[in-house]
Amino acid sequence: MATVLPQSVHPAVEALRADAHKLSLIEFSQARPVFELAEPPKTAVPHIWRWRDYYPMLRRAASLLDVGQTFRRSFMFSNPGLFPKPFMTPTLDGACSLYNPGERAPVHRHTPSASRLGIHGTGGFSTVHGEKCNMGPGDLVLTPAGTWHDFGNESDKEALFIDIVNDPLCMALGATFYEIDYRENGEPKNLQAVRQPLNHSTKLYSRGGIVPTFIKHGRGWNPGASPLWVYRYDAVRETLSGLREQDGDPYDGLMIEYVNPVNGEAAMPTMSFHMRMLRGGEKTAEHRHTSTTVYCAVEGKGTTWIGGAAFEWERNDVFVIPSWTWHQHENGGVGDAFLFSVSDEAAMRKLALYREQGRANAGEIVETVPEFTVS
Repeated sequence: MATVLPQSVHPAVEALRADAHKLSLIEFSQARPVFELAEPPKTAVPHIWRWRDYYPMLRRAASLLDVGQTFRRSFMFSNPGLFPKPFMTPTLDGACSLYNPGERAPVHRHTPSASRLGIHGTGGFSTVHGEKCNMGPGDLVLTPAGTWHDFGNESDKEALFIDIVNDPLCMALGATFYEIDYRENGEPKNLQAVRQPLNHSTKLYSRGGIVPTFIKHGRGWNPGASPLWVYRYDAVRETLSGLREQDGDPYDGLMIEYVNPVNGEAAMPTMSFHMRMLRGGEKTAEHRHTSTTVYCAVEGKGTTWIGGAAFEWERNDVFVIPSWTWHQHENGGVGDAFLFSVSDEAAMRKLALYREQGRANAGEIVETVPEFTVS
């Protein structure tokens, strides 16, 4: 019968561990603190990038840097808790871009899923897999994994948009591929030709409950992504405004999700997109969840409490709520406020890792996802 030696004092135990390390082995009891966590570790921190701060930086860059020489003239949003990594959260990164009249950025594609939100100007566009997608303020353009895409501005005024991409998630999973060697008819091209009529996907998929049967819905490397690539803010705003008499969700208010019109699932298999309307004087209840979320204020003003700290926001301000952090939103004004958000919720749900808790009126914590409800 083996003799169990005292773990903390016997020299034979220390010798055992030293020899194990030489073989790239770690004793389980020594490794437990790495993964036996009571809750997710805090790496990213709550943070806000204000329009009044980053817009002048983009104007300066637009006067100094040629978009053709820099591949793409953008500033990455870097979370102070992750700096100098160009990440907003451990799973999402993002950038703000300004295009002067007539400027274009070269075509490329990649495995990370990407999105563009127009924030200023009406001449911005992204050509995605041969479909030219115009975007104005509040318009969402999707770039599913594996779709060739480029950007530009066809107006006589500047155009700005925000990118949110799940680069960090793909990097962590060892599945990132970027390609820039675009060709048409065997010839290398810096920009792709427009091969679809204007508003192609909008005409096919923008009518709720109606899906064409004569066309293949999947495009790019990920057939699970939405084939509707442009979601217009006017339609989203009209929908939410028409629901103002509803009670809404206690934690998110009146909120809609951008979905794949073919199957009703999240617009991207690994990313979720939402828009919230906070009515004047409305304040949501406090909750937290395991998805990390990036917000952009599209219209109005308000305050979001994140981890007990108040973050006041207005149009085009961008802020981040890390995973498992208590938060709530308030519109202290009279008019409506609209908050756009991107998160990794779709990925977390598919991995069975999504958990959400809320605070009830009396302050007690309640589980809001059935799978995590304690019987």
